[in-house]
Formats: sequence, C-alpha cells, structure tokens
Amino acid sequence: MNKSFALDSSDAQEVRHKLAILRDESDLLDYYGLTEAQVGEILASIPTEGGEWTVPEWARKAVVGEMRDHSVILRDIADDARNANDIKESKRINRQSEKFKKMFI
Repeated sequence: MNKSFALDSSDAQEVRHKLAILRDESDLLDYYGLTEAQVGEILASIPTEGGEWTVPEWARKAVVGEMRDHSVILRDIADDARNANDIKESKRINRQSEKFKKMFI
C-alpha cells in the first residue's frame, strides 16, 4: 500500500537531500533492492514547495529507513549547534529531527 506524508518546503528539501545521497550509494541501493532510476523516480515525486507526498510501496522501506537515519543525523547536528551556542538553530534542527522521527515510523 502506498503511504502519504505531509511535507512543508523545508521537509521536502531535507528529504530530497537525503534521498539524493541514497542514489549515489550502491551498497544502500543493493540493501533496499532499488536502482538509481527508481531513486530518481522517488526524487521526482517529492513536491518542491511541500505538500502531500505519496511514496509507492516499493520505495517505502528505503524512504522510511533513510529518513529515520536522517532524524538521528539531524539530532547530532542540533547538538553541535547547541554546543556552539547557536541555541535558536539547535532548536530548529531538533524540531525537524523530532518531526521526521514521528513522521517516518
């Protein structure tokens, strides 16, 4: 079954960034059983300015797995920003991390 996600423009940008990296990682493509062309198809389906994004069943494992991983990476980036005394940026990044963690279950 296809799954839909509501993305704002910032979310869409982060998802596009993370999945673009997936396209270039042959070991991850093999792990998820995807081709570069399929990841290109997924990338093309992400609404540029945000909106409802429907992920086909065949791509769901990769999208959810990569975005869960990305939420952990974002949390680490938020910690780095907090350690650098950039509290506002830390909070913004942490909010997005938590949003992805809840969204991509």
